[in-house]
Amino acid sequence: MESWDKLPLNLMDQLAEKETYRRDVYRPIYSLHKWWARRPGSTFRCLGLAALTDDTIDKDDILTERDSGSHDGLYIDSYNEQLNPNDKHIDRDVTVLDPFGGGGTTLVELNRLGADVIGYELNPVAWWTEKKSMDDVNLDVLKREFDRILEEVREELGEYYTTVDPETGQECEVLYYFQSQRIPCLTCKEEVQLFPKYQLAKTMKTRSGALYCPNQGCDDRIIELKERNKGRQQGDKVSVVGGDTITVSEDGHEVCPNCGHEFDPNDGTYGYGKYTCSSGHKHDVKETLQRHGEQPTFERFALQYVTPRGDKRIKEFTDVDEKRVKKADIHLSGERPELPIPQQSIPSGDKTDALLNYNYEEFNELYTDRHLLTFGLLFKKAIETRQQQFEDAAATKVSELLITTISASLEYNSKLCRWHPGNSKGISVFERHAYSPKVQPVEPNPLNNAGNISSLSNFFDKVYDAKEFCERPFEKVKNSRNGDVEQFYVERESISERRVRGLNCKTSERLDEADESVDFVITDPPYYDNVQYSELSDYFYVWLRECLYDEYDEFKPELVPKAREIVANNSANKDEEFFVESLANVFSECNRVLKPEGEMVFTYHHNENEAWSVILEALIRSGFTITGAYPVQSEMPNNPHISELDNAEYDILVYANKERVDEELTLTELRQSLFFELQDIEAEERERHEDLSKADLGVILRGKCMYYYSKHYPDVYTDGENVGIAEALDTVDSVIEQVLEGSVNLPASIDPLSQAYAAFCQRGSEEFDNLNKHLLAKNLNVSDLEDEKLVKGPRNKKEPVAADERITYIESKLNKGSNGDALLDIDKVQYLYHLYKTDQNTAEYLKEWKTNDREELAEFMAEVTNDERYENVMEMNLSQF
Repeated sequence: MESWDKLPLNLMDQLAEKETYRRDVYRPIYSLHKWWARRPGSTFRCLGLAALTDDTIDKDDILTERDSGSHDGLYIDSYNEQLNPNDKHIDRDVTVLDPFGGGGTTLVELNRLGADVIGYELNPVAWWTEKKSMDDVNLDVLKREFDRILEEVREELGEYYTTVDPETGQECEVLYYFQSQRIPCLTCKEEVQLFPKYQLAKTMKTRSGALYCPNQGCDDRIIELKERNKGRQQGDKVSVVGGDTITVSEDGHEVCPNCGHEFDPNDGTYGYGKYTCSSGHKHDVKETLQRHGEQPTFERFALQYVTPRGDKRIKEFTDVDEKRVKKADIHLSGERPELPIPQQSIPSGDKTDALLNYNYEEFNELYTDRHLLTFGLLFKKAIETRQQQFEDAAATKVSELLITTISASLEYNSKLCRWHPGNSKGISVFERHAYSPKVQPVEPNPLNNAGNISSLSNFFDKVYDAKEFCERPFEKVKNSRNGDVEQFYVERESISERRVRGLNCKTSERLDEADESVDFVITDPPYYDNVQYSELSDYFYVWLRECLYDEYDEFKPELVPKAREIVANNSANKDEEFFVESLANVFSECNRVLKPEGEMVFTYHHNENEAWSVILEALIRSGFTITGAYPVQSEMPNNPHISELDNAEYDILVYANKERVDEELTLTELRQSLFFELQDIEAEERERHEDLSKADLGVILRGKCMYYYSKHYPDVYTDGENVGIAEALDTVDSVIEQVLEGSVNLPASIDPLSQAYAAFCQRGSEEFDNLNKHLLAKNLNVSDLEDEKLVKGPRNKKEPVAADERITYIESKLNKGSNGDALLDIDKVQYLYHLYKTDQNTAEYLKEWKTNDREELAEFMAEVTNDERYENVMEMNLSQF
């Protein structure tokens, strides 16, 4: 049995969806430190079990759902005596290599299953995250030391994060400080305070909402909304201080009860990168900063604090609060030389240019002085913990996990963090895979006792839970019947440094391992240009370097090494050729160290088909034969990286081995043999995975097809010439479409976009991911159709755009004077249809555009739209006019 036949695909998708929604709950180990684009650990556990088990194990043995809605299988407990008596069906005496270690998912999951693991990772931040994920530590000592240094820093700096409650006069702890950028108008020099909106908190059942009055002359600009969760209605009467009554002039407006000023809470002074002064002058923020040669300057205007009764309230920032800020600034100036605060300049790059465009020059400028003081002191005390003597713990490991905790908390503590009024909390610096300067950031109190999302305590809890998970791992699976999340501890499993055979912070283009010494290669390669890891991770690296420079050579460079990072990056002049060659170098090394009967498995996540083509090319060029491909869930649909950017939310598992045959194959032979074999494979896959969609089947069949091409590579020919991967994919995709779509068999001369649109019309509306999987078989993606106004609708319901809705766009192309050269075949057919439908003369265009192939396209559209006029217009001839 092939290992991929053991995968419980539908259940894997359910597991992945839950895990990616709450990693800290389902797999705490992956919340130890920030890393980007992590794959679900549940997926890699299933991959590991499928690889390590013998042929007596099937997908139901790995995970199955009982009639009760509960679950059973080796996924729940790999030592299950009923399924795996005496552990005889799992070979744990294996070595698994991950050449792209990343956040450590492969290494952690296979380590937990008992395999020896070898990891390579060029990026020191990722390498450090892997190392700390598998290093052993005494949790009691770790918690004691964390509590100690946090308390010491609170005693020294806590007063800088306090305010006076206006009702009781008592000192209270602040949670967040609201800041707003001030900028001089380029036209009139007015100092404009930038507000996207004037809403600070939404009204919820458990808390009041809050608005900020835009009237600078107002004595109390915080407006509490104790019950209302929307604006007032036109005609509402509002009593204001002093006895006056104001009548609301427009729905949705608010009236400040303190000064009587009427305003729209959603109409601020900033939007889409531009600000507007009170005189109506509108300018770009970046342009203004660059002309003045200045960095953004911020003014604190409000804060959220905890009242003596334990409630969270928002109040104005006062002169007393400003004095505490200045006191912290003075404190920093006295201690700064002794604190481990980074000084590195921000380098130019695809992502870091967003910071340079706002005139930020050094990474430390992304923090307030109060934060520099706080984190500098925290890191200093964590470093000093190395000198402690513990009876039953290694001081170095305790110190390093404290450093890791503080580093992790930086994700929610800088000028790049914005406020979320609905959830009433700060948001991650990296809510996107990018740097995004904010005009209204929040400054959290990382020392707060509330344990909120920005607090250091919250991040220590994540680290503690992660390391506790190493000692006593568990699985959580939702019962589909009663909705309960059932937790299963796996007592004989653990995650330990004892099974780490090697962890190398260097490129995997040259591996240290001997030939044919590795049983499996399981990995998650870089996603072309999808994530610029080195540029983003510099944010953490510059601080970690201050703490680890003396102990680790991996942290000697000023910044994260970028020269050999395998990504496509315009700023670094890394193009497709660099990406393919570098990836092929790694895959070739994997081929060298993999045992003859070994297997390579990797996940890939990208909605750009160019990226897919290049990774397949790299894999085949390196000597591997692709043996299978399967789609699986990767990220939650509401993940901001995918929901607004129309990225794929599924991964594709690619299987490969070292099988090759020394015989030639023609493209015609490949096409003929595939058509009949794919029909059998389709039937087998539907029987094995009964809920597979047609789109998923397309992905699977593509992987099966590439097996024949890659097995004979490079001895595949047509007309005496070698067949490249692009031509092979075209052939494969045309066969797949015939097998899956049946009647969608348009002439090859019809352009791919028109063919894709016609097939889409036949299928009807579908979710974004299913549409994208269908398009993958044509080397297209949804954005290609959107650019041509061929598709519309939200992610959960993409629909074909009808001919009538496209006419304006088609005419705009015609008006460019291209004489139809830039038009798609579907453009021409739909335009002729429009002329015919509106009783206009079609003779001129029929003469130029009518071909037998377009007649077939028109006939197809007539059938799928049930509109004979598509066909009628093509049946006309010039003598009829």
